This record gives sequence, structure tokens and C-alpha cells, in this order.
Amino acid sequence: MTPISVTQTNTGRAVIAVDNFLNPFNIGVAAVEVSGSATGSVQYSFDDPMDAGYVAANATWYDAPSLSSLSATASGAFTIPCKAICMYVNGTGVWTLTIVQAGTR
Repeated sequence: MTPISVTQTNTGRAVIAVDNFLNPFNIGVAAVEVSGSATGSVQYSFDDPMDAGYVAANATWYDAPSLSSLSATASGAFTIPCKAICMYVNGTGVWTLTIVQAGTR
């Protein structure tokens, strides 16, 4: 899969929908602090952003282990299927989230 990136400026959430049907389900993530003093958290959700009426603020989000309340660039991996991954920013600053999802085509 081609890397996908989203950027979030100041408090809020930038969401990426992922394919939970790929087998094996493996996603590499990189959270990059671009500027400012905001903290960033990589989160995941089982709510489907492709569903009609989906609102990211109403979805249930879980902090990714070792990728929450970040104050510096970090990376990690997901191996348990989910429907969405996001970069949640708290404060004034800019964070970018890049993911690469692997699996059998």
C-alpha cells in the first residue's frame, strides 16, 4: 500500500480509514511533531468512517499503547484489526500521521 499521511493543526483529530480485511493485518505508523507545543496521540477505533452519518467526534477512540500523550516524534505498529486510525492533537501545534498498511492483495 502507498503510505497515507494526514496533518492535524491544533486541537482536533485527523482520521485515516484502514482496511480491516487485509490478512495479515499489519500497519506501520509514524507520528511526527512538525511544530508547536501540542501533545499528540495515535488512536484507533472500531467505528467505520465509511458508514453513512459517521462523525469522528462521536466515534469511540482508544489510545494506542506507547503512542499517547507524545511530545516528540514516535513510531509503532498495529497488528489487531480496527476500522480507523487517527492523529489526535491537544494544544497548539502541528502533527502529521503517516501509515503504511501491509497485507496480501
